[in-house]
Amino acid sequence: MARLKVSTYVQQSLAPSTHAAYAADLKQFLAWGGTIPAPPRMVARYLAQQAERLKCSTLCRHLASIVRAHSVKGLPSPWTSPLVKSTIRGIKRVHGGSVKRAHALSSSMLKKISAPLKGEDRLRNIRDRALLLVGFAGGFRRSEIVSLKVSDLTFSKRGVVIRLRSSKTDANHRGRDIAIAYTRTKDCPVLALKDWVRAACPDHVGGLPLFRRIDRYGFLRESPLCGASVGWILRQRLKAHGLDTKGYSAHSLRAGFVTSSVKVGTPTWAIQRQTGHRTEQMVHRYIRGMGLFDHNPSAALMG
Repeated sequence: MARLKVSTYVQQSLAPSTHAAYAADLKQFLAWGGTIPAPPRMVARYLAQQAERLKCSTLCRHLASIVRAHSVKGLPSPWTSPLVKSTIRGIKRVHGGSVKRAHALSSSMLKKISAPLKGEDRLRNIRDRALLLVGFAGGFRRSEIVSLKVSDLTFSKRGVVIRLRSSKTDANHRGRDIAIAYTRTKDCPVLALKDWVRAACPDHVGGLPLFRRIDRYGFLRESPLCGASVGWILRQRLKAHGLDTKGYSAHSLRAGFVTSSVKVGTPTWAIQRQTGHRTEQMVHRYIRGMGLFDHNPSAALMG
């Protein structure tokens, strides 16, 4: 019984998506001819051979899956080997390159693509509008958007508080609250969200996913959108308005929120409270398209 409990808790130590990714990576390693336990030379050879076809970030995840497979069995970790560390360090130097970052979606672009599309059914227009406006205003990751339930919403006179039950950086599921205020404009994310809740869930059934699938016949399903759908919807709407889709993804909403907030002078701590970033450095990585002279302190000092 004790052994069963330990294995259950070990299983729950990672998010389901991370666990699935690690399992898939380990399967590839074993199919290649790897073993657990794996001698450091075997791991180093695997990393070197895969470096030609896998991105550094993916390769590092493969290594993490191999290391974890050892740790859960109480075996010595290959990561303690200088050979493995030197191999992955060399791969990063040779193949590392620059990290591709999603373009930030500007507020003007957001307003344009969230407007109802001619020829699109009414329900899909209402959903996509709420999805984009709330995703931007909340600074959400795509996984966070699609995980929301109707019961996570609390409307008030000032706006809506959204309970994020868990996220990428919240492994212990402590959760946090995110407020989105009324803007009293035609592009108000709170009003758009209310429109969607009224259309999709008139009885306010709290257990239902907030953003759900709409099939090709226009019928609303009970299953939630998948994370990939957020980026697909964004790009489809960019394309419908004759805008370039290259470099845009679901992450463009989050990057756009941070960049737009910085441009209007929002304090970094306030941005962090919305996005959940732990450090200022992480916030700075999300800022797009800001030149050296934008908000340069020397202008204010010497003006």
